[in-house]
Amino acid sequence: MSVNLLITGANGFIGRNIINKISITDEYNLFFISRFNDSIYPYTPDKIDFTLHLSSVHRAIPESLIYDENIKINQHLIDVLNNHNLKSNILFTSSIHENKDTFYGRSKRKSSSTLQYTCKDWGTKFVKIVFPNIFGPFAKPNHTSVVANFCSDIIYGKKSFINDVDLNLLYVDFAVEAILNFKSKEEFTTHKVNLLDLHKKLKNYYNLYKDEKPIVLNSKFDFQLFTTLKSYLNE
Repeated sequence: MSVNLLITGANGFIGRNIINKISITDEYNLFFISRFNDSIYPYTPDKIDFTLHLSSVHRAIPESLIYDENIKINQHLIDVLNNHNLKSNILFTSSIHENKDTFYGRSKRKSSSTLQYTCKDWGTKFVKIVFPNIFGPFAKPNHTSVVANFCSDIIYGKKSFINDVDLNLLYVDFAVEAILNFKSKEEFTTHKVNLLDLHKKLKNYYNLYKDEKPIVLNSKFDFQLFTTLKSYLNE
């Protein structure tokens, strides 16, 4: 029997990758919710097995709106599920930045505790996955992914502001795999890379691709980077 999945943030970075992954199978029936109305698409089912709560605001002006909007998104989901009597298990995606004293971090902590309490009240399962820095196709430039920022800047000839620091990166396919396991997780095997080296590598790939020259990819990480770059070239 197929699993009924309700997805928030389906048009976002992780949401699009999840849909691409599972739309080729018949294991799941997909349902969607918008934060702008109370409807469930394409129709309201009799039950939802799992809600994947991916939707969140990362940037806003003023920054205080980040907290307000994320709390509203969270409460809207709870209200819609209650109104349709669909008290489902909920998987909540968070970030390593949730522990920071920022509007985003505070909103993630508050949303997590509210959802955990709600699921306890409903008698359903609450799952939280805390992700490191994720990259891959469909990430929005100047939003959450430094790789997306670099790709966009390189393609459009813009200057990137780069700190000489190391960053641990996780390819989006591994994030999707973790989500579809429906289990809490906070530790991932990541790839550590220096941001200066990362930008240099992406720029080299772009120049070789543009000049129709051979591109040598020496590792899975290199392949993932080039796949990400190509996703922006094909837009």
